[in-house]
Amino acid sequence: MGWQDRDYHREETGGFSGMRIVFPPFTPLFLALAGVNLFLFLLKVSDRAYGRLLEWGQLSFAGWDDSIQLWRWVSYQYLHADGGHVFFNMLSLYFFLPILEQRWGWVRTLLFYTLGGIAAGFCYLVLVFLTGYWETSLIGASGAVLSVIGAVAYLYPDIRIFGIIPIRVMAGLLGVLYLLTIVGDRNFSSAAHLGGLGFGFLAPWLLGPFLTRQISRYHDFVRERSIQAEIEEQKEVDRILAKVAESGMHSLSTREKRMLTRATENQRRRDEARQKRLQTPW
Repeated sequence: MGWQDRDYHREETGGFSGMRIVFPPFTPLFLALAGVNLFLFLLKVSDRAYGRLLEWGQLSFAGWDDSIQLWRWVSYQYLHADGGHVFFNMLSLYFFLPILEQRWGWVRTLLFYTLGGIAAGFCYLVLVFLTGYWETSLIGASGAVLSVIGAVAYLYPDIRIFGIIPIRVMAGLLGVLYLLTIVGDRNFSSAAHLGGLGFGFLAPWLLGPFLTRQISRYHDFVRERSIQAEIEEQKEVDRILAKVAESGMHSLSTREKRMLTRATENQRRRDEARQKRLQTPW
């Protein structure tokens, strides 16, 4: 599986060397997610313990109690039915998650991954409601993983799987497959898969510009508050220094001395931050 859009996988000539299988480095978020998923799966060595875990964590709407237990929308994403289930989910996550983690950072990527799993669970709920099969339950990270694949397909459509199939084409084919199995087989898990994939593709497209504007406004707000606080602090420092020049250091109160110490520390941090920005080429 080649990540041909990544700069460090390009040839010095600017071209590509053909089909290659490239293994991305382990990232902190992938290691954390894989670690939790594998740890919980290994609890299957005790059928009783894993049975209790499934009872507590699977997404189910069979009873009123299950319907109002909101943690299930997240906990179900970390439980798996068998070895193949957890293996292929983690393998897919290994190849695709680092792309988003590199672009967004681990916090935003984890939030997106979790929301993708919730969207997958909601599509599962819709199919349950339409068919009336309330006794079914859902487990697995597939919906969340497919949301990652959908996002990568939208953000990096030129990536080719095995150097042949564009990832956007692969995502479209997966969508058709899941739709057919929903209609033909009433496959509940396929509804979750389709929901996760759709969320992953549509969320960056529809919500990305809006969230970017909101984040930019928040940063502007924080920056303005910081500038205003610095101005007010400087006014107070000037007043205290004028008092020192007139009456000496001994005339300062304990609060004023603490103010000078705090202002000196704040200025040191601001100078370090500005110096770091100057040293960063981007």
